[in-house]
Amino acid sequence: MRKIHRTEVKAEIVREPGAKDALHRKLIDTTDGADRFVLTEFELSPNGSTPPHYHDWEHEIYIIEGSMGLVMPEQNLTEQVGPGDVVFIPRNEAHGFVTGTDQTCRFLVVAPCERPPVRNFFLSDDPYEYTQLPEYANSLGDK
Repeated sequence: MRKIHRTEVKAEIVREPGAKDALHRKLIDTTDGADRFVLTEFELSPNGSTPPHYHDWEHEIYIIEGSMGLVMPEQNLTEQVGPGDVVFIPRNEAHGFVTGTDQTCRFLVVAPCERPPVRNFFLSDDPYEYTQLPEYANSLGDK
C-alpha cells in the first residue's frame, strides 16, 4: 500500500506537441507498483491547453475544480466541463482540453499502465509552451 498527499508529487510540465500552460502529477504510476492503471492529476492555467490528439487506449477523467473546454475535433465541438463532471474517452477518439482567459482546471485521468502500443497521435505540430506564472512557481518545486 502507498499513501501520499498530492503536493508531495512533483508537478511536471506537459511537453506534448502543442500543449500550453499545462502541468501534470503522476499520483500513482508503475514505479509505485501499479500494474493495471495509472492516476494522473492535470492542471491547466488560464489560456492553457493540451492539443487535440488520440491514442490506442481509453481513459477516464474526473473534474476536481475549475472548468475547461473539452475539445472534440471530429464533431467540431467544444463542450464546457466543471467540478464533478466525469468524461469517458474511448480508444482512438480525438480529444483535447482548453481553458479560457478566466479559467483554470484541475482534473484526474485514469489510464491503463500497458498502453498497446504506447504512442500518441497529435493533431498539432506546434511546440509546447509553458509560461511561468507566480501561482505555479511552487507547483514546479520538489513539494
